[in-house]
Amino acid sequence: MSELMNTRSRDEGFRRTLLTNVSMMALLGAACVPAGALASSSSEDRPTVWIEIGGQLERVDTPQTPFAPPFFSLAPPKVLDAMVGALRPSRYSIGGEGKITFVPQAADWVFSAAVRYGRSGNDRHKHYQTAGLPNFTNIVLGHNQVVKPGFRQFGDGQSDFAESHAVLDFQAGKDVGLGLFHHDGSSVISAGVRFAQFTSNSSATLHARPVLGYGPFVASGAGNKYQKIRHPYQQSYTALVHIRHSTHAIGPSLSWDASLPVIGNQDGMSVAFDWGMNGALLFGRQRTQEDHQTSGYYLHWNGNVKSTRHYAHPNIAHDRSQSVMIPNVGGFAGLSLKFPNAKFSLGYRGDFFFNATDSGLDARDAATRNFYGPFATISIGLGG
Repeated sequence: MSELMNTRSRDEGFRRTLLTNVSMMALLGAACVPAGALASSSSEDRPTVWIEIGGQLERVDTPQTPFAPPFFSLAPPKVLDAMVGALRPSRYSIGGEGKITFVPQAADWVFSAAVRYGRSGNDRHKHYQTAGLPNFTNIVLGHNQVVKPGFRQFGDGQSDFAESHAVLDFQAGKDVGLGLFHHDGSSVISAGVRFAQFTSNSSATLHARPVLGYGPFVASGAGNKYQKIRHPYQQSYTALVHIRHSTHAIGPSLSWDASLPVIGNQDGMSVAFDWGMNGALLFGRQRTQEDHQTSGYYLHWNGNVKSTRHYAHPNIAHDRSQSVMIPNVGGFAGLSLKFPNAKFSLGYRGDFFFNATDSGLDARDAATRNFYGPFATISIGLGG
């Protein structure tokens, strides 16, 4: 739990650092705007600095090697479902994004710095238990004795999961226009550097009694005083697991962002269709730290003699690290409501980082990190 708190603290510090850097770049960009451009009132002038903020709701799809201790094979379906359900991570993340764009006057160049950050998490507790064994009758010293077994089959799982991801882009591009499509449209081809960070931390505790029943009647005694007895038996288990995955990578990137007005024009209010594609090749390092253990308790009867036995699989721990190359592709499409010095955008975006994480348990298992979902942004233009 302390490691999880430390992880969240580092994520918060990382986000504050990003926001500080973005703010500093905004001030530097504003300072670079020529005074004459700021004072000009010509309708042909355009903002030289754009500050954009927004948010996104993203589906997070990352295959995970399931934690399946040996006693899972003994559990009835509903008992098993309770434990498996508790191990499912969150499927959606909520985050924010920011971007600063500098567009020099009398030039078609575009310089930008952008950051996207998202996180997800959940605490789950699932429990299922059966109604228990039916009553049965023992005969003790010639008398009937009704037995009400107090044991029940059950499965119980508690888990804590936290995930975060951040993507930084620094790019320089040129507006090459849309040619025959529209003279008011834009088509910016950019190159730069992309940095990506992915972390996840999960822990779970499982308890189960998947095996429960009672043996046959055992007769004993002599003469008219005899006994006919049966005894319940059970197997109970506990499993603990903690897993932390992390990836940090950086590399060159390319992107194409285009916008085509469909209503209005660039000198007033307009509605535009926006789309874009991006790609990168990132180089970095993956690390996985995990440990898990399982223990069990058996209760059986041999005639009238109770027999108990404990067993424990020793704690299994792994700490592995590996250099990786991560291809990344993505794209977006949406609509924008544009004004000379402001823009509001809605759209849908997807980013796919191949082999971005090690989702394995006892051995490495490379997995693709997928993020896709709707986003909304507001942009304000300064200068012009």
